[in-house]
Amino acid sequence: MSWDYRILKRTVGEDTGYGIHEVYYAPDGTPEMCSENPSIPFGETAEELADDLLGFAEALKKPILDYATFENREPPAH
Repeated sequence: MSWDYRILKRTVGEDTGYGIHEVYYAPDGTPEMCSENPSIPFGETAEELADDLLGFAEALKKPILDYATFENREPPAH
């Protein structure tokens, strides 16, 4: 299962916000599930942190996904 960072739009009541989440894909490339909470940049070294930040920057170039499309989905069968 592949993954990358994506911007997700999340609406709760009348409040809407955006965050960068990990999104996991089915073999056909369809977004299948996402992290519950937004990600934070992390690395065990400064170089790893820089690489993680590059992943965040790549998310800004992709279409925004709606968090609601991932809610109440069954985990993928393996």
